[in-house]
Amino acid sequence: MITKEQWDKIENDLTGMFASVKFQYGEHVLNVARVRTGEAKHELMVYVDGYIKGPWHIPDHKDFLPVIKDVWRIRKKAQFSPQRKAKMIKSLGKRLAKSTFGYMDKVTIYYRPDFTTAKSLVRQYKKLEGLTLIEREEVAAP
Repeated sequence: MITKEQWDKIENDLTGMFASVKFQYGEHVLNVARVRTGEAKHELMVYVDGYIKGPWHIPDHKDFLPVIKDVWRIRKKAQFSPQRKAKMIKSLGKRLAKSTFGYMDKVTIYYRPDFTTAKSLVRQYKKLEGLTLIEREEVAAP
């Protein structure tokens, strides 16, 4: 169990430029590190057992890791934007639009290993049961 003081320290550590925190969740080790994702953009990436693999992004994939649902961000993408759906319904009519584009209301769910802020990561991770912090060993300078 991680205490409130530890959560505050974790959040403070993750806001820094060279952030790195390790957690144990079930049988998996989670490494959270600040990574450069663009020219002037840095995000927190969550590595599960040291990896980020492509099949883990899609819940329907045969190699999907169930722990991903708990430790990565859920994202949803609609097949069509509300404006495009309204335009299709207006031009075709509701019945014809629904029969022609049966997948019009379909929403794709996928998971992302990146968090833009430390606060959002901490907020999600506080809800996890059985999450423990792996303390870093302090190394003295020679």
